[in-house]
Amino acid sequence: MRKACAVIPAQTYHRQTHGSLRGFWGCEDGSTTIFATIVFVLMVGIGGIAIDLMRFETQRVQLQATLDRAVLAAAPLSQTLAPRSVVENYLQTAGLNGYRLRVTVDQGPAFRRVNAQAEIDLPTLFMAMFGQPILTALATGAAEDRATNVELSMVLDTSESMGAGNRMDNLRPAARNFVSSVLSANANTTGTQRVSVSLVPYDHTVNMGADLASVFALTAEHQYSACARFPASHFAFTGIDPTVPQQRMGHFDMLNSGSDPVPSPACRRAPSGPVIPWSNNETALHSAIDQLSPFGHTASDMGMKWAVALLDPASRPALAGLVSNGTVNGQFAGRPATYSDPNTLKVVVLMTDGENTRQFDLQNIYRTGPSPFWRDPDDGHFSVFYADWNLFWQEANDSWAPDPDGGANNNAVQLDYSDLWNHISVQQLRSRMFHPHAWDHHDGLPSSTNLWRRPTVEAMQALYDYADIVDEYSAENGAVGDERLRDICNAAKARGIIVFTIAFEAPARGQEAMRTCASSDAHYYPVAGRDIDRAFASIARTITNLRLVQ
Repeated sequence: MRKACAVIPAQTYHRQTHGSLRGFWGCEDGSTTIFATIVFVLMVGIGGIAIDLMRFETQRVQLQATLDRAVLAAAPLSQTLAPRSVVENYLQTAGLNGYRLRVTVDQGPAFRRVNAQAEIDLPTLFMAMFGQPILTALATGAAEDRATNVELSMVLDTSESMGAGNRMDNLRPAARNFVSSVLSANANTTGTQRVSVSLVPYDHTVNMGADLASVFALTAEHQYSACARFPASHFAFTGIDPTVPQQRMGHFDMLNSGSDPVPSPACRRAPSGPVIPWSNNETALHSAIDQLSPFGHTASDMGMKWAVALLDPASRPALAGLVSNGTVNGQFAGRPATYSDPNTLKVVVLMTDGENTRQFDLQNIYRTGPSPFWRDPDDGHFSVFYADWNLFWQEANDSWAPDPDGGANNNAVQLDYSDLWNHISVQQLRSRMFHPHAWDHHDGLPSSTNLWRRPTVEAMQALYDYADIVDEYSAENGAVGDERLRDICNAAKARGIIVFTIAFEAPARGQEAMRTCASSDAHYYPVAGRDIDRAFASIARTITNLRLVQ
């Protein structure tokens, strides 16, 4: 029990002084009430301060978040409202009142920077008892939209496997939406064309198309198609000198028959899937994407090589040539910019649904030069000349003759190899031109006396075997293509080019190639089905996203 304090009468004071002092020190009356009161006041004060601070922080966070969104909305060059009005609308919509606002704008022909500072006073509930009646929430924000030029190469796999399922059907709208999104930056109040897009479709090669072929030099074996072939060493650097002739890929069809000219040359004829260089024409790009069709094998390295070359300053004379003839918008003159230009972003978006496989061309000796084959242009009939006998085997007439078929009328033409392959496929040449009738018939009639021709005909036939004519420099395993792709991706990233990659329902090796090529794991998108649209949309947002600068 608590010990009570006794009252000591005065007359006994002196007698009990000693005992009373001892009692006083043991007295506990009133101590709890005083202490509890002090503690209670402190608890209420501290709790009240915490409540005020929580209210203040909530207000401050809301103010800062609202101001951030406001300056991002006010800064774009495409924004037609006054920046202060935009910021005020955001603050009022968020239910923030009684603020003090300061907005400054720094703007030029190709940029706008919006700085904003807002303050709101918050009356305190408890801190006022301690002399602090108001807390002031302060928020600052700045956003900048600069007319940063974007040079972009969009590299799309159009190999035969893209015909499987709905792959091409899913790719087309995704690619169109991407083009529209990135080109939207060109729709600004100043009319500045900030974004150029180069569309680079590829299969086992790249069809340069008429525009690009007109400004990049190629060797002159033929004019039927325009695909360049590059040695392995060229994948270690980014540029292509447009004034130096690149090796033109042979124009030939390996397997098909029944048509003259050949229906499916290894290098597609224009306008099938050509490169569209340095374009700002949304309609033209959409149309080109809609016309993409599956064909051939896969060579991502070839697509990437051209994509990077169209971002390299070495291509500037080629672009200038297309500007001068009106093919490319005049505002793109001077592009591609140098790699050190702080106002230019260079981007590649590379997509594949497969993995690198076969790449092939003609062997050099069958690329150009006079062949022993003649053709009548009136009816397309072929003849083969045998110098040993100074005779022609006329295919259509199934006979030997001193003149080629059509030669009596001076119609027959000796074919250069570059022309020969435009009229007949490699496979059909061997099976049709060296028929057994060339040795087991004589003047159209069976005769064993003609068998002596067989060794010479078969020796000639052996010269036109597939393996002798076609240079398959990257075999089915795609090892050469993978190595070249690594080289050109590394060269691009070393130059500061941002590389996004999309593995669209690709097998494991194709996925790994795309992951390795990308600038980082965050730049790599493995997707399937309609998710390819989300991948392209995410990349477009990353490219065009306004960023807070403060």
